[in-house]
Amino acid sequence: METIRSLPNDASKLAFEVVEWNTTGHYPDHYADIAAAIRDKDDLFALVQTNSIGFRLAIGAIGIPGLEQKTSTGWTYKDLVAHAAAWEDRTATRLRNFRESGTAKTYPGVDDTDDFNAAVVERTRGRDAREIIRELDAAHDRILGEIRKLTPEQIHENDDWVVAVVAGNTYGHYAEHFDEVFAAVPKRPADLLEKMREGWRPFRRGVGRLGLSALSGTTPAGWTYKAMLGHVSNWMEKIREEMPTRLQGRRREHPPDVDAQNAREAELAASRSAHDVVHRLDAAYKEVVDLVAALPADRDIHFMAIRLIAGETYAHFLEHGVELEPAVPHTVMQVLARFDELWRPFRAAIRERGRSGLADMTSAGWRYRDLVAHASAWMDQGARELRTGDIQSWNAETIQAANDRAVRAHELVGPEALLDELDTTQRRIREEIARLTDDRLLDPKVYGVVAFYTYLHWEEHFAELGIPL
Repeated sequence: METIRSLPNDASKLAFEVVEWNTTGHYPDHYADIAAAIRDKDDLFALVQTNSIGFRLAIGAIGIPGLEQKTSTGWTYKDLVAHAAAWEDRTATRLRNFRESGTAKTYPGVDDTDDFNAAVVERTRGRDAREIIRELDAAHDRILGEIRKLTPEQIHENDDWVVAVVAGNTYGHYAEHFDEVFAAVPKRPADLLEKMREGWRPFRRGVGRLGLSALSGTTPAGWTYKAMLGHVSNWMEKIREEMPTRLQGRRREHPPDVDAQNAREAELAASRSAHDVVHRLDAAYKEVVDLVAALPADRDIHFMAIRLIAGETYAHFLEHGVELEPAVPHTVMQVLARFDELWRPFRAAIRERGRSGLADMTSAGWRYRDLVAHASAWMDQGARELRTGDIQSWNAETIQAANDRAVRAHELVGPEALLDELDTTQRRIREEIARLTDDRLLDPKVYGVVAFYTYLHWEEHFAELGIPL
């Protein structure tokens, strides 16, 4: 191309002929070779899917916040993803029309490319990057579905039109944007850790807001939340074993059976407690953090290792985070329903112990009366923060100090008065929650007071009270 650009307009005819002989005149000589390499739908499917894996994992490795950044060509990575999704979706439509009508002339060709791309960028502006990722995956599934329906004859009709249009808008398209995409992929341990934390925070917050009792419920994907979290934990636990091979740029010769592993986790989840499931999730994530942090800080990580970590941590969190959303209370009415639902077993378990039973020891090593005082104190604190708007910040040290104060302050309080206070503080914070608007509940600090000072807190003590989770 550089040579052609340097040719003067009055260059000899032979110069132009030499170029043509070795480019546009040469390419047709090998059309038959390319056609012979792609014999049927299985060959074409394999080409598309094999090349899409690296592209898709690289997009995932950039992370959701990173998709809002500018690429070297001036648009955002989110625009790039939307662009790839739009062309795959458009191609799927063209394949369907071609298959059903027998003609490739569904669109005017490449004349509208600039307008089409501009419309995609305009449509993408202001949208959530997660939604764009889902569009890319849906479009890819759609084009794969259309390829599966093609006959060998259709693939090679019209001078291999199907091969050309699929190649140009899938694996050939991925190659076109290779440099742009990989420029944003994390390469050093510190960069990878940052991406991991960006993905972990919203996922773990969603798990926390869902609570323990809801983990036995069914996700939109059809398994339980315990099974889904066990699945996520299991694949993070596999990273340590796989990592040495990936750092060398290779994969293990005998990778684990994905379907069998997933089925095993779904089966085992039924017998695991919600506490154990969440503890395992946190431990698995911490192990990966420690593993990455131990890598040489000044050395690039091979992409095979990056794609493993990204695929089993923050890209995986994104994939399953959408399953958490429907079960998490989002409105004041939904929060109050969850509040009432979990208050009933909590209060009933305390009632069953009777006033004399409050002096007995719990499995955690304190008395039931201390647990009641502790729960009352946090509900009272929550009601005060919601009423005044003065939301406090807490750390492990200040939380422990507040817990100790609550127990000491109620040391001489009789059982009758202690239970009255529990019921009074419960009514008080419920009234404060009912006064909130849905918009104010969206504030993460307010939501934290509402949920973590009440029903999510009570769940933490269900095991001590003999309530199964």
